[in-house]
Amino acid sequence: MLFGEFYKIHRIKRNISLKKAADILDISPSYLSSIESGSRHAPPFFVQQKMADILELNENERFQLYDLAAESKQPPTLAEDLNEYIYKNPVIRDMLRYSMKCQLTGKEWEITFTYIKRNYHY
Repeated sequence: MLFGEFYKIHRIKRNISLKKAADILDISPSYLSSIESGSRHAPPFFVQQKMADILELNENERFQLYDLAAESKQPPTLAEDLNEYIYKNPVIRDMLRYSMKCQLTGKEWEITFTYIKRNYHY
């Protein structure tokens, strides 16, 4: 699924018109329409946050919106919420680079993630 498609589906589900959403987001309806149609990539992160707020997305949906936004860029980037977190925590960059050198598999990452979820609750 693409960013614009995801946003449009949730906007329609919330019964919010394109014009009303554009007004709330302080962007033009034509710009929002071009995002929804996929002819433009996702807007800046602060607009993505407002989009998620307007749609009352739950945490998983919000993260999906951010990931789809990152994928919409050319070249694809890392979602801004992750980018900021990684930037502020150099040990995470070191861990990722070391893991890359070790060529951790998806299964090994799943084991690591399971450990974190089991031991840390939010």
